[in-house]
Amino acid sequence: MPYPNINIQTIDLAMVRENTPNPTCDVKFTFLDQKTGLRSEIPAHKLILAFGSEVFMRQFFGSIPEEKDAIPIEDSSVEVFRIFLDILYNKRISLGAFDFKLLADLYYLAEKHHHKFLKDLIVNEVSFREIDPGNLVEVAKMAENNAHLEKFSSSLLDICHVFMRKTDLASISDIFDDEDVGEENSCLLHRLMAGAEKTRPNPEDICQNCQHEQCQYGKELTKDNFVTGAFITRKGRVDLDMRTVNIDGSGSGVVYEFADGSVMP
Repeated sequence: MPYPNINIQTIDLAMVRENTPNPTCDVKFTFLDQKTGLRSEIPAHKLILAFGSEVFMRQFFGSIPEEKDAIPIEDSSVEVFRIFLDILYNKRISLGAFDFKLLADLYYLAEKHHHKFLKDLIVNEVSFREIDPGNLVEVAKMAENNAHLEKFSSSLLDICHVFMRKTDLASISDIFDDEDVGEENSCLLHRLMAGAEKTRPNPEDICQNCQHEQCQYGKELTKDNFVTGAFITRKGRVDLDMRTVNIDGSGSGVVYEFADGSVMP
């Protein structure tokens, strides 16, 4: 029986950059750690970078191509820049493993190199995250500090506003009381409250299936976001830790039992 037509990728580009001798690379990016004075570099291939970013295409193959083989990078850490190059080399990257700070730095590089697809992925990743009392202030400040990255900043503020709308005022006040008392945090709290009210969705904007302001599609099913009667789907790598159990053995009723042992009728 003949094999179906499939696309066979015979070259692992990320593996090439990481494991082949440096002479195969024709450019390197250099870094200087201002705190430790340590220098480091990342070798790469101009052609592959050019295919991944129009900015690199102009830089290396434009009307006035870059002549230097060693390019100093002063606006990114070596760790974040390596992740960015990994993405251009088609290496599998899980954005879900990165904290907000790293996502902000990665979004900056995507913006600088006109990588719209990566920017959209990062904004989408942020939109599916939930704020908790421990990181509300940090994320809100990060949103304001990155106001020049408009879509990224807006995505951070959106999830902060969602948290503010579903949390009572006393609990929010406790969060800010735990932070350093000062005019900055007080102003931040008032801006968040005003923004949360201004962006309050109309009832028709709430998902009619999961009944949440932030649609739960693609998220892990938990007791907190479960809605009786909602249509449940499996998507990608998401595991739904829920099963139905007959309570009397006759099939006349069910309860929903979750992975933590809790149940819900």
